[in-house]
Amino acid sequence: MNSNQTGKSQNSKIFKPMTPKKSGQFLLLGLLWLLFCIPVITIGAATCSVFYVALKILNNDEDVNVWKSFIKGIKENFLQGFLMFLLSIITLGAAAAYIWWVLERSSQGILLVCLAIGISFVVLVFNIFTYPIIGRYKNTFANILRNAVALAFTFGKQTLRVTIFTIAELAISGVLFKLNLFAGLASLLFWPSLVFYTISSFMADIFYKVENPVKYEDEAEETSDENEDKTSEGTVSDTVNDTEENQNTENNNQDEEIES
Repeated sequence: MNSNQTGKSQNSKIFKPMTPKKSGQFLLLGLLWLLFCIPVITIGAATCSVFYVALKILNNDEDVNVWKSFIKGIKENFLQGFLMFLLSIITLGAAAAYIWWVLERSSQGILLVCLAIGISFVVLVFNIFTYPIIGRYKNTFANILRNAVALAFTFGKQTLRVTIFTIAELAISGVLFKLNLFAGLASLLFWPSLVFYTISSFMADIFYKVENPVKYEDEAEETSDENEDKTSEGTVSDTVNDTEENQNTENNNQDEEIES
């Protein structure tokens, strides 16, 4: 995969604590996304552009101009973003239709309900991975789809976590809309930024591991060595303590024998 960005971070920890500056940048990204979703036809390109800029922010690229970078991302990813948007409508729409069909025929059994949930989960994972890949890399659309599937299976734990977090955040927004329309509309000011931040943070970590496999393995080995050292230190400490306890016990027994 050829990177669509320059100036990748060389730091081992890409996902760093949120700062006030980054919070403002992600909030602006969410608002820009909402604005560029109004024409509908630009939804896919706007989503790809969000990740194009978000990954720059998380990679600590200097002097990230959110507005200029966002417009640049839309221009570079418009075609693939539009194609992905059409594919999202088809996949998510089909999953939603199937869920509705199953719920309308709940007497069909729990198996169909579980199958509907599983299909919807897979479709959501596919969409979560594809947009960031388009924003991050230059590649053919077919290869992007294959890479999305490959990364989702390769990094199974991260895939499960980011999907659960995303579902929870979307569910909270849905609950707010159901409880109060004004609260739901107010949530639009921040929940897109939160969702994009969550997905970007997980994807930034995955992309780092893909782009720096040797460095990542070395860091993993160093972490493993540190854990082994801590374990061995704890074992030595326990051994010393046991030895001291045995010596104290022997001394006490000798003192009792002398007194007797």
